[in-house]
Amino acid sequence: MREVGTVDRLENNFAVVKVDKKDECSKCGMCLFPQGANSIEFVAENKIGADVGDRVIIEKGENGKLQGALLVFLVPLLLIGLSVILGLYVIKWELSVLILSGSLIILWYIILSIIDKKLKYLNSFKSVIVEILKEQ
Repeated sequence: MREVGTVDRLENNFAVVKVDKKDECSKCGMCLFPQGANSIEFVAENKIGADVGDRVIIEKGENGKLQGALLVFLVPLLLIGLSVILGLYVIKWELSVLILSGSLIILWYIILSIIDKKLKYLNSFKSVIVEILKEQ
């Protein structure tokens, strides 16, 4: 994925890049833009030395999308399967499946929200500034 944005601020070797919402984004609804937001911020590795105010192209790897989807969707499904096995075969009480499923999923999303701040700096999840656009 390639996006054009403006460097908003610098943080060590990273830049916070603000990307404006495109017209086609209002029709899709599958992107990261919160309801009613006109822009979103990406943390991008700044190897090429972009400064605050520069228009840049950022690139995000495709592997990060797949790994993110696995963390958000597959792990909760596995936790539900685990709670079915524990609830029906170990505890032998059907209501425990519901209680375990809900508890494990809530716990997973709490863990995910905590580690999310660290994940964006890993290679497969981070965005990289690949080009500084010249003013015309």
